[in-house]
Amino acid sequence: MFVQALVPHKFLGWAVMLLYLVSQVALANAGLEHNLYNYASTPPVPLSDMNGMGRFWIGRLWFQVYWLAFAMMMLVGAHLLWRRGADTSLKPRLARLPARLKSPAGVVLAVSGVAWIAVGAFIFYNTNILNEYRTAKDQDRQLAEYERALLAYQDVPQPRITTVQLSVDLYPKEVRARTAGVYTIENRTSAALPAVHLRWADSLQMQKLEVEGARLSKAYPQFQYRIYQFDQPMQPGESRQVRFTTLLEERGFKNSGSLTRIVENGTFLENSAVSPQLGMGREALLRDRAKRRKYGLPAELRPDRLEDASANAHHYLRQDSDWVTAELRVTTDADQTPIAPGYTVSDTVDGNRRTLVTRTDAPIMHFFSIQSARYAVKKDSWARPDGPPVALAVYFHPEHESNVQRMLDAMKLSLAMFSEKFAPFQFQQSRILEFPAYDSFAQSFANTVPYSESIGFIQDYDDERAAETIDLVSYVTAHEIAHQWWAHQLIGAEKQGMTLLSESLAQYSALLVMEKMYGREQIRKFLKGELDGYLRNRGAEILEELPLNRVENQQYIHYQKGSLAMYWLKEVIGEDAVNRALQKLLAQFAFKPAPYASSTDFIALLRAEAGPRHDELITDLFEKITLYDMKASNAKARRLTDGKYQVTFTVAARKVYADGEGVETEAPLAESFDVGAFLAEPGKKGYTSKAALLMGRQPMRSGNQTITLTVEELPKFVGVDPYNKRIDRNSDDNLTKVELQ
Repeated sequence: MFVQALVPHKFLGWAVMLLYLVSQVALANAGLEHNLYNYASTPPVPLSDMNGMGRFWIGRLWFQVYWLAFAMMMLVGAHLLWRRGADTSLKPRLARLPARLKSPAGVVLAVSGVAWIAVGAFIFYNTNILNEYRTAKDQDRQLAEYERALLAYQDVPQPRITTVQLSVDLYPKEVRARTAGVYTIENRTSAALPAVHLRWADSLQMQKLEVEGARLSKAYPQFQYRIYQFDQPMQPGESRQVRFTTLLEERGFKNSGSLTRIVENGTFLENSAVSPQLGMGREALLRDRAKRRKYGLPAELRPDRLEDASANAHHYLRQDSDWVTAELRVTTDADQTPIAPGYTVSDTVDGNRRTLVTRTDAPIMHFFSIQSARYAVKKDSWARPDGPPVALAVYFHPEHESNVQRMLDAMKLSLAMFSEKFAPFQFQQSRILEFPAYDSFAQSFANTVPYSESIGFIQDYDDERAAETIDLVSYVTAHEIAHQWWAHQLIGAEKQGMTLLSESLAQYSALLVMEKMYGREQIRKFLKGELDGYLRNRGAEILEELPLNRVENQQYIHYQKGSLAMYWLKEVIGEDAVNRALQKLLAQFAFKPAPYASSTDFIALLRAEAGPRHDELITDLFEKITLYDMKASNAKARRLTDGKYQVTFTVAARKVYADGEGVETEAPLAESFDVGAFLAEPGKKGYTSKAALLMGRQPMRSGNQTITLTVEELPKFVGVDPYNKRIDRNSDDNLTKVELQ
């Protein structure tokens, strides 16, 4: 309306509006991102059924008032400049403007202007004074400078944290966490260490940091990084202490990127958010290749190669520790339940504060979470066959109980299966903890699994629906419980292949649980989803696709491809052989410090268990990028004199090897594939074990071949690899309808 009043010509007005729209994009690209000068912009308000709008609506409301005042100024301006009569020129209207300002409209304009300036000043105080404001370009520049200044320190030998004591005072309503802590550090290298490096999160205020027998020698305050020089070098085997006090808080409101991990109901903090780390790490560096080139950095920082034995000195989760013991004290509001890893030493309420003290009952990663919320809890137990029962619990928002029993059932089955098949469970308890939907994931820490409400609690999976679709709640629960073995007993070295030993093995373990819960005939739903995800995402790879044994934390490889490779491996060499290899891997590396396991260690154990006849299979699954094209067509059935049916169909088969750029090389195919005949289409609604008339395995070769099956009833579908256990580039043509002749 303001532009219409200001610019009387229609097409010129359109041009002004087009210029405005383009400027919105151009200003953002130029780094002018603040909501104060992007008309009608406000901070985002993340939503959660558990925590509602939290405090996040406050910042949005102030910006809405700010823009409302500005809109009122434009509205008054449009009123004062409105064309009255036949004259459309602007100059006479501007000349009459002072007289018109003496009307009530002028008062509204003045009040709106004062309000706009006052509210804008208050917003600026909150977003730029109480909180640091950085544009995206500022952030990228900061990360580039961080890398140039500190990356050279990444290989400097450091002591390892062996024990952790933390006292965390949470004030959820005030968005504040104050932490006091003590680390015991030990020199586990073979040489004396002259210094220790410490760093902490950008949002964390370090109020006190002391290193026993050391003094500050160099500081990078802009990067939250310090180097402490020992007065006397730290000798091999020697231990010292690091003491610190930190503050994590958010005052007022921010322009964007509000702190969502401390909220009124559903606080979820990782230990790295409130405590320092030792040594330089890569996790906070720039990832985007274009941005890295822009700032003169190498195009990418990739993990060490699989062949680099020196990389076995660190695991990939944290470089500052091997395994630690921890004693934790957490205080929070009295109406909330605090949760931390370890068994409960005490849990008391004093006035309006509740205090929990825990102590670990087994070695853990220096990687854990602390949570607090107004929880309801449902408990159960798993009868460990060779020890005391394991306490199970799900802590959840009181209105989100629909899937809680499903989680408990999946926990119980997972613990039983994995303890029997892999190694004993190391803890006295296992807990799932709901957190708000500001993030959508579940994550496994020592005996605790934070689980987003958005992927497990607000859905209602009844038994019938879960049987017809993928039971995501049980699947995710089984995967996260599996991490109590694959990450919290055994952790991979920080180099290529590292996440095969955690994510791929957790996927395999979860598939065993799903197979037990829903039967082999339903496994196609899970495998096809993984296959489609792998095929879809490999085409979007910007570096190079790698074989599974060299995965560099690409999710489509360690999750999707890992599921398919591990499941087909156990189908061919047998589940017992796979599990024996995993048992030996755990026996060799579980809870042990460096050198850490690599995918090479796992594959060597697999080859020993599988025998030489399966060498090619293991190579194809783990050491090469292997793809198949299996197509079933032209299925004809005829009734035999004995009442049975003979079905013939054609299978076109092809096998290729791909390199990291997607270039394919034809390979001769001479392998066995599943073939089957069905009364209903596998994986679709209504399919059960009774629909499988015949399932067997037949040898396939490159090219076309005719398959003949004899079955008791007339099938509706026949096919090759009907459950999608192989990496087939078009899984939708593996089945074909049967025509009766």
